[in-house]
Amino acid sequence: MKTLLLALALVMPSAVAQETQSPIPPTGIKPIQVRMQLFCADSFEFLMDMLAIEFQEAPVMMGYLKEGDEPNTLVYFVNKERTTSTVVITKKNKIREEACIIWSGRSPSGMAISINPAPEFPEKT
Repeated sequence: MKTLLLALALVMPSAVAQETQSPIPPTGIKPIQVRMQLFCADSFEFLMDMLAIEFQEAPVMMGYLKEGDEPNTLVYFVNKERTTSTVVITKKNKIREEACIIWSGRSPSGMAISINPAPEFPEKT
């Protein structure tokens, strides 16, 4: 099923509309538009339950971002053996909530997640 989801995400195009203006990227980085299909649910809870039941994945990392009035989260799911992972984005506003799988796949070597134990953060120059 994960292979099918990943294949569909890469093969089947869909247009993704941006509701807010994108920031200007640093020199050497250019914006591009990509066509990909996302798999979305009407709630994060539903998607989280589906990933637990179908793939035995649990959320292990989350990033909460808020620019303007609408928060977004990026949630990384992985199974106990670290052989599968799924990246989910969520967006919630006053009217509705959406949670979408943006990437999913397998890692037979058990490296579906690998966390840097001692990151070296560069200083601002």
